[in-house]
Amino acid sequence: MPGINVGRQLNAEATAVASNFGDSKEGRTMGNKGRSKVFWAGLALVSLVLAWSGMSAAATTLKVSHQFAEGDVRDQLVRVFAERVSAKLGKEFNFRIYPASSLYKPKEQWDAMKQGALDLSVFPLDYAAGKVPELSITLMPCSVSSMQQAMGWRDKPIGELISKVIEKNGVKVLAWAWLNGGIGSSVRQVKLPAEAKGLQMRAAGKKFEFMLKEAGASITSMPSSDIYHALSTGVLDSCLTSSSSFVSYRLYEQLKFMNVPRDYAIWFMAEPLVISLKTWNKLKPEQRKVFEEVALDLEKNWIVPNFGKDTQSLIDEFSKAGVQLHYMTKAEFDQWLDFARKTAWKNFEETVPNGKEILDLAIKAMEKP
Repeated sequence: MPGINVGRQLNAEATAVASNFGDSKEGRTMGNKGRSKVFWAGLALVSLVLAWSGMSAAATTLKVSHQFAEGDVRDQLVRVFAERVSAKLGKEFNFRIYPASSLYKPKEQWDAMKQGALDLSVFPLDYAAGKVPELSITLMPCSVSSMQQAMGWRDKPIGELISKVIEKNGVKVLAWAWLNGGIGSSVRQVKLPAEAKGLQMRAAGKKFEFMLKEAGASITSMPSSDIYHALSTGVLDSCLTSSSSFVSYRLYEQLKFMNVPRDYAIWFMAEPLVISLKTWNKLKPEQRKVFEEVALDLEKNWIVPNFGKDTQSLIDEFSKAGVQLHYMTKAEFDQWLDFARKTAWKNFEETVPNGKEILDLAIKAMEKP
C-alpha cells in the first residue's frame, strides 16, 4: 500500500539522518552532550514514523472493481457506499476503487470475487450465467416491467432463491440494483421482434441473444464497455444495453435510432453491489452490521431515485445528438412479451436446472402485491 511504502521510506531517511549526522564533521565537532541530543531526536523521529506506519497498516484496503465509466451512476453507487461505511467505521477500511475495467475485465470479476482476490463490485449478474445458468433470470426479456417491481425481488421468493445461488458460488449481494435498457440502431428503428431481422446486434444476455437470433438477428457478444468501438468499426449496427451505458459510453455518437425505455421496457438487468464471501467472512459482526445497514439504506433511499434519472438523461443526450427517438407502446411491449414466452422463456425452462421453478417465481414477482 502507498502509505506503508511512504512510511518505510521516511523510516530509512530518518535513521540515515540520525546516523549520518553523528558521523559528520559537524557531529564530530560537537560535544558528547550535543551528539546525545541529536541521537535522541533522531530516535524519536524514527519511532514516530514507525508508529505512523503501523497505524496505516492497521486499515484494511478493500479493492472495488467495475467496468463502468467514472461518473456513471454505478460508479457513484460504490463511492457513496464507501463514503458512508467509512463515516461509520472511521479508518478501519480504505476502499480502493478501480473504474472502467482498470483492474479486471468485466467477466473476470466473478472468479476474482470467488477466489477472494477482489472484494467488491457492481456486477451485472448475467455476466456469470455461463458458469451459473440460473443467473440468466436476472436479464430475462419482459420478466420485469418496472423498477419498483425489480427492486421488490429482495423480499420475494425469487430474490431469496437467487441470493442463495449467488452465495453458493462465493459471492453475496449487499444492495440490489437494476437498470432498464432500450434498443439502439444505426440502421432503423427496432420497435417489434420482426424488425431485428438481418441486424448485427449486441443483446447483453444469453436469453436476449437466443430470442433475437430467433427473430433473425446476428449476435455478437461483448460487455457494454466494448459497444462503442464495435459500432464505430461496423462489427455492430444495433445494440441493447442499459440507459446508463447508452449515455456514459456516448453511444449517441454512433446511433441514429433509439427505442427509449420510458413508458415500457423489455430490458431490465440486475447489477447489484456485491461482495466476495471470503471478504465478508473476514469482517467482524459489527462491521457486517454497518455494511448491511448502509446497503439497505441505499436500496431504499438512493438507488431508485438516482438510477431512475438515467432514462431522462438518455432522452436529453440523444435528442441533442439528433438521434430519432421512439417510445415503446403497450401494444409493442405485448408483442415482445408474447415472443419472449415462445423463445427465451421456453429455452430457459428447458436448459437451466430448475428453470421452470425459477421462471415461475419471477413471473409471480410481476404480480401486484
